[in-house]
Amino acid sequence: MPDARPGEASAADAEAALARVVSGFAATIALLLALAVPAMHAWSAWREENAAMRAEVRVIAHGITQMATRMPDLWIYQDARLRGLLHAGDGTDSSLWVQDLDGKVRAQVVMDLAWPRQQLREPVYDSGTVVGAAVIERSLRPMLWRTAVVAVLALLAAAGAYAALRMLPLRMLQRAIGRATYLATHDQLTGLPNRRLFHDRLAQAALRASRYGTGFAVLALDLDRFKEVNDTLGHAAGDELLRQVANALGATLRDSDTLARLGGDEFAIIQSNAEQPRSAEALAARLVERLSLPFELHGNLAHIGTSIGIALSGPVAEGAETVAGEQVLHDADTALYRAKAEGRSTYRFFSAEMNQALQERREMERDLREAVAGGQLRLHYQPQVDLATQRVVGLEALLRWAHPRRGLVMPDRFIALADEVGLLNRIGEWVLLEACATAKRWPGQRMAVNISANHFQSNDFLRAVRHALETTGLDPERLEIEITEGVLLTDTDRTLATLGALREMGVSVAMDDFGTGYSSLGYLHKFRFDKIKIDRSFVHSLSNDPQSMAIIRAVIAITQALGLRCNAEGVESAAQAAMLRAEGCTEAQGWLYGRAVPEYELHVLIGATQDRAA
Repeated sequence: MPDARPGEASAADAEAALARVVSGFAATIALLLALAVPAMHAWSAWREENAAMRAEVRVIAHGITQMATRMPDLWIYQDARLRGLLHAGDGTDSSLWVQDLDGKVRAQVVMDLAWPRQQLREPVYDSGTVVGAAVIERSLRPMLWRTAVVAVLALLAAAGAYAALRMLPLRMLQRAIGRATYLATHDQLTGLPNRRLFHDRLAQAALRASRYGTGFAVLALDLDRFKEVNDTLGHAAGDELLRQVANALGATLRDSDTLARLGGDEFAIIQSNAEQPRSAEALAARLVERLSLPFELHGNLAHIGTSIGIALSGPVAEGAETVAGEQVLHDADTALYRAKAEGRSTYRFFSAEMNQALQERREMERDLREAVAGGQLRLHYQPQVDLATQRVVGLEALLRWAHPRRGLVMPDRFIALADEVGLLNRIGEWVLLEACATAKRWPGQRMAVNISANHFQSNDFLRAVRHALETTGLDPERLEIEITEGVLLTDTDRTLATLGALREMGVSVAMDDFGTGYSSLGYLHKFRFDKIKIDRSFVHSLSNDPQSMAIIRAVIAITQALGLRCNAEGVESAAQAAMLRAEGCTEAQGWLYGRAVPEYELHVLIGATQDRAA
């Protein structure tokens, strides 16, 4: 017999307790009905019988009293008349008699009455003095028979009431509890088991593994580029995507597998009763292939993909099932991080060395949060030089992290992590404010600030730019926002609206790393940038690669035709600078003119550049 799952056992216990409560309530109501109706009928019938007997005996007593008033010596000479009065009030079911004060019967009409019997008496008066009594007696058996019939009918009604009160409310309550239990253990959007139920199933899989030696695999899935769908198509499209993904995953699994949505775009699978690791790898490959296909969302095609981490269960000790199951899930999450770090849309099996990498990542995340809160971030500035005059015309703000143990950390080591943990926009706002404050202290210099795609697409970006300008008092014309082509690939209308708002503020916009993407020319047609920056990869091979030279010439020609400034990054030699100047490039930056330095070293750096120009 299969073991009951923990969630199912608790639900069964709750239903059994509910059944006992409802049954007790129904039994109480049925018992009250079975007892109260006959009792009420008996009481009512007895009162009616009692009232009828008393009325009859009073009439007879009144007649005898009148006779005594008209005729003295009632008991001696009036026996016949007394019997006449009794016969006049006689019923077929009553015995009547008249007795004196000594209890001697003077006249009577007697019936054979069955037991039990009820008797009532009424006094007889003569000149205001009691001289005897009129007595009536009837059998109570007919009333009891009627009450018995009522009792039988009430018992039948009570049985029906018991059945109705037990079954109907119990079904309704069971349905309500079942619905509440479902909502508590399932994701409302996709209908899949949620994190709570998944952990129950995980403990059950570990329990089977400890008892029967059967292993299982856990696959942790995270959708790639899901945030882009939410940002570009809206949350309604994101919800629809999650529903379609859930259906696609469910169609790929066996009935014995458990699929759950743990939250957001995170899913998890328990694969039992399969040959491992071959089955888990085959399943992961199928899932990666299936989710690489486009999903149609309200007329738009969304291309996402998935990263998968796989962990296999080992031997499970008895009594440690819950801990063992949680460890397998933790290992699958660790493998998932590795899959995402190695390019996404792939899968990775957990290995012991991954724990060290994950530990380092978590330590880096903790340190980064402390850095943002504790002021460990720094800005260094690299000069941008006019190639014609060789004078510094601008500064590019470059982010650094002054780590207390690791020294100066470059942004490529922590920017992606900051984006994952939700710190990137906060860092971007700080960079804008700090760079504008520095530019205010260096009159005549433009300040270029790199903006990430996520920060640019956020609702707070324009507010952050306005706040930085208003707080520092910097002329908007001296601020230059640098964006990459990746910014332009999503949400075209919103992107162009943001670019237009920057233009209205007076802030210039530069396209960074031009030529490394695939949509540059189309966006140059839609929006007039102020400057285009040639990527350092082309400048580096300028002197020995004819193709790089051809690309640079084409980019410079585009900027000249559109009346834009052109900046070449990564200039390291005077020969490269001369070639760029000869081709018509207007600006350059690189080690030839100085590395990025803290603000307090700018005087020396700019002074040296100006001296070379002179």
